[in-house]
Amino acid sequence: MRRHVLWRTNLTTSMPMSPADLHGMWYPTVRRTLVTLSKLYRCIDKTTFQGLSQEALQMCIQSLLNAKEGITKRKASIDLSAILIHQTQLDGQLFMIKHLLILREQIAPFQADFSIRETSLDFSKFKDAAYGLVNRRSQIFSFSSNNALLQFIVEGTPQVQENFVDSKRDVDSQLKKTCEEFIHHVSDAMTEPLKTFLSRASIIINMGEDENIKGVTLRTQPFAVPEKLHDVVAETYKLIKKMVPTIHRAMSLYLANRETELILFKPIKVNIQQRFQRLTEILASHYTEEDQQIVACPRTEQVREIHQHSCEVYSQISLCNSHRLRNDTFRLDWIFC
Repeated sequence: MRRHVLWRTNLTTSMPMSPADLHGMWYPTVRRTLVTLSKLYRCIDKTTFQGLSQEALQMCIQSLLNAKEGITKRKASIDLSAILIHQTQLDGQLFMIKHLLILREQIAPFQADFSIRETSLDFSKFKDAAYGLVNRRSQIFSFSSNNALLQFIVEGTPQVQENFVDSKRDVDSQLKKTCEEFIHHVSDAMTEPLKTFLSRASIIINMGEDENIKGVTLRTQPFAVPEKLHDVVAETYKLIKKMVPTIHRAMSLYLANRETELILFKPIKVNIQQRFQRLTEILASHYTEEDQQIVACPRTEQVREIHQHSCEVYSQISLCNSHRLRNDTFRLDWIFC
């Protein structure tokens, strides 16, 4: 009981201290779900609480999914540029991540098992069995093994099914899914020109390795000549430098925790470096040294410097607001273990 009272005080008094709470506040269904569970926890028995909490969390997650979709659709209908459309998807994903982290953190103090067993009847075979009974009316009173009534009873009997539902695991799985969606979306948005080239280049390389197709080389393709590839690299490099601060600002606004934001951004950085590494391998295998100089592909160290510089600037901003962050911060490191 004492542990629960501490949780309740933290929910009400610590909440305004977080920049995320100051800017966006908690989504109403999240707040109402947590307040309701905190009141029910002291009033009903443990078994009843587990069943109610499971339903409440499921409905809360569904409301967050609906809100995420609404955020994306409403803002995307206003914004027309590609970068702004990417930003609307970013808003929806970060909104979802923020509130799933809140749910996961705030239900942890409850001394309850959020998994329940649901029993249901499966009537899927009943319709076919009834249809067979109607079509074989003449054999209802047959004394053979083809008795229609007997087959209806055997085949049409509802099947008992048991399903184990774990709402806490649902929160974790939805959080992991949304984080992966965010990582892939941001990685693709930052390297869209390079990603398109790598996809087309893979097709040409595979064709060149086919014995039935002769004379197909990558560097002679109109989209892959050194001059065109130089433009692709320059555009991607410029896009990364432009979007990295924007991504960090968005994560800071929604998540308001430096450690969580860096953990979430790390896989994005790895994806970008891997794509430039793949381009370097293609250049070494299919282009001459003169072509490579024209393309001017940045080295891995140069790509890393972009992220490092952006992270340093972001760190200085975060340190200025560090006194406003709560001690019970949201954690993501378990997702990428």
